[in-house]
Amino acid sequence: MGWVTVPDQATRGPALVQQLFDEKAATWSTKYAPAGRLAGRLTRFADAARYHVRTDGRVLDLGCGTGNLARHLAATGMSVTGCDISPQMLQHAARAEPTSAVSWVQLDPAWRRLPFATASFDAVIASSVLEYVSSPAAVIGECARILAPGGVMLCTVPDVTHPVRWLEWPADRAARVPAVRAASRAWPRLARYVTYLQTSRHRHPAAWWCAVAARADLTTLPRPTRAGERSPLRLFNFQCGEK
Repeated sequence: MGWVTVPDQATRGPALVQQLFDEKAATWSTKYAPAGRLAGRLTRFADAARYHVRTDGRVLDLGCGTGNLARHLAATGMSVTGCDISPQMLQHAARAEPTSAVSWVQLDPAWRRLPFATASFDAVIASSVLEYVSSPAAVIGECARILAPGGVMLCTVPDVTHPVRWLEWPADRAARVPAVRAASRAWPRLARYVTYLQTSRHRHPAAWWCAVAARADLTTLPRPTRAGERSPLRLFNFQCGEK
């Protein structure tokens, strides 16, 4: 997952994010199986990408994990680059796609500038990335920089109106109790959830995200919704204007 630091930000945050996803890497791809918890993301992002990006468009999957979405988009003909701060995630991604269909790029956990030229992509996808970064505005600004005029940023963030997010508030408070932290040392699954609560920090209403995007000169685009669609994640489509 991507991370941008600010001058007074401790380095512990990016390291925790990297550790969290390194530990998840071995089984992460199973979440994208047909019955997996993240399978719906392939459809949501693919539909949005096909709607906004030409078939041979250049796409960056920021925080690509094990590369399931990157490979899915590459199979449609798009030129895809996947990048992540987790070396374990990228190792699994490269093993699953040993050909040149997708390019994989390792990011430093405390990156401040993406290693790509200005206006070099037609789309940037950030699937559940922005809640983990120290400065969403800085990350969105970098995404705007590398987008070509008319390019789009497709991203998901936690939907604060969803019941799953309501439950995270008391869970986060409980995770701060010393007894819970002590118990987590004996229970790896609980320890990962506590780390998730520590690192997935940004919970903002839609208007907040749209305002941040606007300051980066990105315009909020309407998105088609599926009947009955209800997800703990909100999908945003932002478009880049003239440079």
